Amino acid sequence: MPLQTRKELEMNKHLIVIALCGLMGLAFASCSHPSIVGTWVEPAAEGSLIGDVGFTLLENGEVVSINTGFREYKTWEKVGDQLILNGTTNGSTPTSFADTNNIISLSESELVIGQDGYTVSYQRR
Repeated sequence: MPLQTRKELEMNKHLIVIALCGLMGLAFASCSHPSIVGTWVEPAAEGSLIGDVGFTLLENGEVVSINTGFREYKTWEKVGDQLILNGTTNGSTPTSFADTNNIISLSESELVIGQDGYTVSYQRR
């Protein structure tokens, strides 16, 4: 076999390997983790006068509170496996706060967060 043909074969093998690696990368990217962005509620107990409680996490880092009482969420950020919710209380003396929660699990339909041994399960709405 002439030398140039061997070089061409080696180059073709390298190109095939590169193409396969690229395709594998695309396949793994399509299996990405579910997005935390969206509306998350803790379903109300039967007979509750308040209704569902939760929040909507917007793409731009803002939060829309849902029946959260005197606590109103304003912004959020995800840092590693933590969800940080920032807001203010609506009492006679408004106070800023930051709730740092561990993300225990996240799927397309459920978000479980916890802090100091206490966990809350939210359903995606």
